[in-house]
Amino acid sequence: MAARVGVGRVYVKDEGQRFGLGSFKPLGGGLVDLALAAAAKGEAKPVIATASAGNHGIGVAWGAQQAGCRSLVYLHGGVSAGAEATIRRYGAETVRVEGDYAASVRACAADAAEHGWEVVQDTSWPGYEAVPARIYQGYTVVAEEMLEQLRSEPSPSMPTHVLINAGVGGFAAGMCAHLWERLGSERPRFIAVEPTEANCLQCSAEAGALTASPHSDAGTVQTGLDCTEVAEVAWRVLATGVDDFVAVPDAVVEPAMRLLADDSPAVVAGHSAVAGIGALLAAAAQPGLQQSLGLGPDSVVAAVICEGAVDSQAFEAAVGASPEEVQARR
Repeated sequence: MAARVGVGRVYVKDEGQRFGLGSFKPLGGGLVDLALAAAAKGEAKPVIATASAGNHGIGVAWGAQQAGCRSLVYLHGGVSAGAEATIRRYGAETVRVEGDYAASVRACAADAAEHGWEVVQDTSWPGYEAVPARIYQGYTVVAEEMLEQLRSEPSPSMPTHVLINAGVGGFAAGMCAHLWERLGSERPRFIAVEPTEANCLQCSAEAGALTASPHSDAGTVQTGLDCTEVAEVAWRVLATGVDDFVAVPDAVVEPAMRLLADDSPAVVAGHSAVAGIGALLAAAAQPGLQQSLGLGPDSVVAAVICEGAVDSQAFEAAVGASPEEVQARR
């Protein structure tokens, strides 16, 4: 892969195996569920509610199931039936909402306020910051593991560039903050990558303030990143911590998925997992982009493959092999 994209070395951290749940998300919402249930101390356990495009809902449903809590996950129309089935497999009730991800968040918050449910949401709004901040802290585990694993390599080499996929910005904020705290001035160049159809971080960076991205009726196949508004808590880190904001079209997604599936070792990566790899492919084809990102033959790049095959049928249609077949190549 490094030769294909014109850099010295590429490391990918595969989060598709986390807890057997297919993504890093349980480190956030799932563990918050457990903490809320423990805080009940013999009283009635809370009812947990959240909105999700897939992985966060799976993590919250799993955490609630582990804690013995009822859970509800609000889904917008772009969430696949396969992702919904996985969420329900962990005991959650699902509620379909017309509109986009932001509409599902609003519907969840309104119903939770009416019924007295606990909202475990991975985005923030005025008056609701403590829970998402705690979720983002959970994501820092991924950053620390990345550093530990890189240091354990036979020829340890810290990355010059880190590319992280971004939706509302929570995962990017957790990764960016932890690398900044641990490495200080030696931290790598941090690149946040999002879909061109949902580039709220890029819009905010260009405006110098929180700015929603234009609504797209077409949406994006990168469903887990299909967010038009940045979480304010995340933006406080990203506004100064991110070196480059990059948006990639859906056209790069399936080629990146196939590249990872055909590599050695093979990696099962879902549609919302590969924005960073897509950015590398785009940079290899566009010398101007490659130069602006400072990528070259001496670059050491690290990226996080943040989900596995959330929807097995969609994965097989994109890659030409089932998740099990790709996994067997490892």
